[in-house]
Amino acid sequence: MQKIRFGTDGWRAIIAQDFTVQNVARVAFATAQWLKKKKENPLIVIGHD
Repeated sequence: MQKIRFGTDGWRAIIAQDFTVQNVARVAFATAQWLKKKKENPLIVIGHD
């Protein structure tokens, strides 16, 4: 499993090469786990452009 790297501008990746459904799921799961450790009832806002 390859590492997902974030820079100062977020996660930059090539669609279907590094930016895959599996990797998006990994990032979402890790973010959810981190939020649950930080707050009892965390909130998250998701946006797109």
